[in-house]
Amino acid sequence: MLPQSHVAYTWLALSLAQDTLDVAPDADYRAVALAAMGSDLIDKPLAWAYFYEQQRAAVLFAHTLIAYLTVAWLTLRRFPRWRLLGLAFLGHAVLDRIWFFYNTFYWPFRGLRFHEWRKQGSEQEKIGWAYWRAFTRRPELWGWEAGGLLALAYFIWRHRLWRRDNLITFLLTGRVVR
Repeated sequence: MLPQSHVAYTWLALSLAQDTLDVAPDADYRAVALAAMGSDLIDKPLAWAYFYEQQRAAVLFAHTLIAYLTVAWLTLRRFPRWRLLGLAFLGHAVLDRIWFFYNTFYWPFRGLRFHEWRKQGSEQEKIGWAYWRAFTRRPELWGWEAGGLLALAYFIWRHRLWRRDNLITFLLTGRVVR
């Protein structure tokens, strides 16, 4: 899933939870966006710098069960005031359905190699091409991305972010106008 969809689904889920469950009224949506992209913000630079050529992988350590369990333990037990950010980070695994990528999700229990994005002899040399190849071979991914656009549009509509004052407040404070 592309980063903007991770953010859109997470923002909409938080917005709905704030209204219906009365949770996290002072949530900073900017921090939540970073947490929702957390696994990719850690792994993609590592992949670009080293692991993509060596391991042929773009989802690495921050997409493993160990990483998600560690974040869950830290945010639920040790630092409960960061619980919302931990949930946003964990939501990344759910949206990516990362458990289907056994070599990455269960790393190192299934060996020391991560899920390969490109096969031997492939023309793929860059992560961008890996995404393109995934989207052309798995058309259902377009549905998830279209859903992300719809979630973002609904979030903008719910909070009237087309209004200048609402948008500025959102950008400067990370909070939505109710």
